[in-house]
Amino acid sequence: MIALPLLLLLPAVALLRAGWGGDRRLAYAGWALGAVSLVWLGVLEGAWGVAVGFTLAIGAALVPVLYAAAVSPARARRDAKDPAIALTSDGAAIGRRLLVFLLVVPVSFLAAQWFAFTLNALMKGDAPLEANSVATAFMVQPIVWTGLMAWQMCQRGPVDMIKPPLLIAALGALLWIFA
Repeated sequence: MIALPLLLLLPAVALLRAGWGGDRRLAYAGWALGAVSLVWLGVLEGAWGVAVGFTLAIGAALVPVLYAAAVSPARARRDAKDPAIALTSDGAAIGRRLLVFLLVVPVSFLAAQWFAFTLNALMKGDAPLEANSVATAFMVQPIVWTGLMAWQMCQRGPVDMIKPPLLIAALGALLWIFA
């Protein structure tokens, strides 16, 4: 019974790879097929089924990555004077990099921590502190923090990097009202 949703993960990865540089609809179909397969595994076997499904999907996704690494030509070495490598002594550039670091690391940490506290409060309600709510908060905080940092690093500049942690903190504040 578990074989069919596991087998569906293989074409899901293939569709994702096919849609990577080409038709995005193929990639969306791959994501949808993978999600359906993982939900099906969760319904059939619970957390164990989802873990097995993710392991198979990661292994299947590793095959095209290893193939591409094996057949790709070696890149030419970069010049040490390349601006992406060279250290700068410009105070404004250093200040901007420091601002980006502060926005991405401590600010997103605090937003993720606030969200984890909110989730803890939602889980326990008016009851005394329970191990489940604390463990969930400890597990959710680094996941949200990692997602926030990735989201922030995809933004155009420091001004846009403020929005993701503000949205997560605002969501936490909104959910806290219902706790």
